[in-house]
Amino acid sequence: MELAPRASLIKQLAPLAMQWGVTAYSAAVSLGLSVLFARSMGSSSFGHYTYIYVLVSVLVLMQDAGFNTLLMRERASPSAALSTRYSELPSTALMHLLLTTSVFLLLAGALHPWVDGPALMAGIFCFAMITLTQWQSSWFKGAGNFERDAQFLFYGRTVSALLVLGSVLIAGAAPVSIFLAWGLGLGLTLACHFKHFPALRRIEWKVPVWAYRSSLSFFAVGLASTLYHHIDIIILRHLLGEVPAIGQYAVATRIQDGLMALATPVALMLFRRMRILAVDGVEGSRFSRNSVVGAAVVGLLLAVGGWIFGPWVVGVLFGSAYSEGAHTIIRLLFTGLIFALPNYVMEQHAIATQQERWFAKSLIAAVTVNVALNFALIPVIGVAGAALATLLTEICLCAALCCRLRRTLFN
Repeated sequence: MELAPRASLIKQLAPLAMQWGVTAYSAAVSLGLSVLFARSMGSSSFGHYTYIYVLVSVLVLMQDAGFNTLLMRERASPSAALSTRYSELPSTALMHLLLTTSVFLLLAGALHPWVDGPALMAGIFCFAMITLTQWQSSWFKGAGNFERDAQFLFYGRTVSALLVLGSVLIAGAAPVSIFLAWGLGLGLTLACHFKHFPALRRIEWKVPVWAYRSSLSFFAVGLASTLYHHIDIIILRHLLGEVPAIGQYAVATRIQDGLMALATPVALMLFRRMRILAVDGVEGSRFSRNSVVGAAVVGLLLAVGGWIFGPWVVGVLFGSAYSEGAHTIIRLLFTGLIFALPNYVMEQHAIATQQERWFAKSLIAAVTVNVALNFALIPVIGVAGAALATLLTEICLCAALCCRLRRTLFN
């Protein structure tokens, strides 16, 4: 009699276990590659690579245009506004990606005298492949097919990592070879999984206002989120120049990003559940509230671990050249996890309950606060000022989210 409940429990936990497994695997591979790049390039060149990476991270938001979140939400539970055009979304998103990528490649070539044009063009191609991969992943997740999604992500990360390693061994650790190999690996993975793509329909050759009207809020959220998490590197480069300290800050943020990546599978599974429970006010509020409290507890535990072991981890992974200047940075960033993880869960609640426009405005306000704090603190205390600005901004955003969502979460 005990076998049936046990089998049911295993069936329920298997999707989460697979998502966690592939996320941990991807984070480990990404961290290993980052260590390889940092040690091969040196702190100054690694800072330049991170700078190009951040620039392309901003451009990719216009390539995505909010379709990633829109595809997942509509796949999970189509909204009334898009019920008649739901099947056109994949084709519309793909056409938008092709057009914007072409325009950005031309612009990057034209701006070659002022920026590292070849690296920027390679990055644009790479992030176009990343966008396609994320869209297909969101399509799987929205349908609740987390096992298939985990396999797809595992293949993509493995193939791309092997090609990146090969390119580094052959051509050296340079942004152009890294981005091209990364994008090619994802392209091969997408080609092998073409049969799982959503059906593509013929679309009309006119601006799809109906699609952009729905995706605009998600684009604003993505833009504000990317600026919020990456603009500090651009400001550091502007205020301090190309100094080794930026590389030290970059490796500290990579560790924090890896921890946030581990939270992503849980957050996306929570989102799907929140979306389904959105019609049930009481049960949905209870579920979301418990999720936020759990995220805060996990964030507190990670913060304590970061204060104790964070500097040691940086030294072991990246070497003494990075650890000597990262003690204060890593501790401040880990303290921010106390607020960043609950903020991440409250973001899913806001989107699931179709409050994404308000959330976008809040995130834009947080970006403004973050930029102001960076410009105020970096000239005074250097790279530690960027980490402190991140912590203070997370606190402000958490307070704003709790205030806005208090009726649906805490009543």
